[in-house]
Amino acid sequence: MSHKTLLLFSTLILSGCVERGFDLTVNKTTHTITATKTVDMRDTKNTNTQKDIDKMNIAVLKEQKENTKKKTQKIIETKQSKLEKQKELQKQKELQKQKELEKQKELQKENAKEAQKKRDMLLEKQSREKEQQRIAAEQERKNLSEKAKLEKIEQEKKEQLLQTIQNKKKKEALKKQIELENLERIRRKENLERIRKSKEEKLILERKLAAEKERQIEKEKAEKIALEKKLAQDKLAQEKKLALALQAKKDAAEKMRQKKIAKEKAVQAPQIKKEKQKSLSLTQPLVFRQSQQTYQKFGTSEIHGHVVYITPSGQEIGLKHTKIYLVPKNSKIEYWYENYYLKNKEASSSVNMVVEYINATHLNVDKNFAFYGLATGTYYIIIESSYPSSIAKNKKVYIAKKINVEKYKKIMTVFSKKL
Repeated sequence: MSHKTLLLFSTLILSGCVERGFDLTVNKTTHTITATKTVDMRDTKNTNTQKDIDKMNIAVLKEQKENTKKKTQKIIETKQSKLEKQKELQKQKELQKQKELEKQKELQKENAKEAQKKRDMLLEKQSREKEQQRIAAEQERKNLSEKAKLEKIEQEKKEQLLQTIQNKKKKEALKKQIELENLERIRRKENLERIRKSKEEKLILERKLAAEKERQIEKEKAEKIALEKKLAQDKLAQEKKLALALQAKKDAAEKMRQKKIAKEKAVQAPQIKKEKQKSLSLTQPLVFRQSQQTYQKFGTSEIHGHVVYITPSGQEIGLKHTKIYLVPKNSKIEYWYENYYLKNKEASSSVNMVVEYINATHLNVDKNFAFYGLATGTYYIIIESSYPSSIAKNKKVYIAKKINVEKYKKIMTVFSKKL
């Protein structure tokens, strides 16, 4: 189907909508179709709002289906033209391939020879590396065994030293004991002579000997404790050395692991970028706040509406927690509507835009809403909802429409958005 026929088809649909008494508009950038009808409330004829909304909803859904049909037809036509071009290209390629095959056979022979040489070189290199690794491992084992032997020798030396010190002390203790015994014998002889003279002197001497013995015992204990402490310190130092060596090995293994992870991330980075680029391009998110300015609260007009959300597969979805805001025209909201919403631009900053509204409501069970007692002026109806979790998590989706309200008018509108 050509471009001209498509234009004629769309004009016919629009003219049909006008004949039925409502305007139907299609916005391709926001994937939104809206139908609007304005009725004078002073007219004596009774207007059935729900019937009008139902008619508009049927027309909107029909337009949605026709749009999908047009898209599928375009896709089929483009595919057919591509297939024809591909066939022609394949014929040319086959002729080129026949010529290239002969060249490739010759090249393959040469490449096979070069590949064989490279394989031989690689095998030699691998064998050398394996031999180097084996030699390094053997050297490490030898170093460890030598270290263990040295440690054992040092331990034996320390034990021998301790034994010699203990033997010396024992000899010294024996000498002192013999001396003390000799002194005791001499003193006993003297005491036997002096017993008669003074028993008090004997008691003093015995006390002195006891004190000297206690001092000797305490001295031996202190020397023993000091020696044990020194041995414990040496043992701790040895353990620290071994722990440091093990830590160094662990650090080397961790570095290798980190390098491997970095390589994997570098390989996956382009794929992650592509996935990010495929993510939804959203308009700047809004934060709604009730206006503090005084507006004319009571008017003579009404706005009635119906909202439909359709999935990419064409199924209608539920609209829980969907809220509709009535925002009076101002430069801030007009800029957002013209640039971010209609042109579907991405926000330059992550800061949400604050919008002041004068009235707000929720959709009822039938997905309908209404605003009553509106004064004349220009308003923006903004419908805010969340994307289904299957499409995008924790992200907002908007439908917006600019509406001019005159006196004694009932405006009925239907919104349909394809996600």
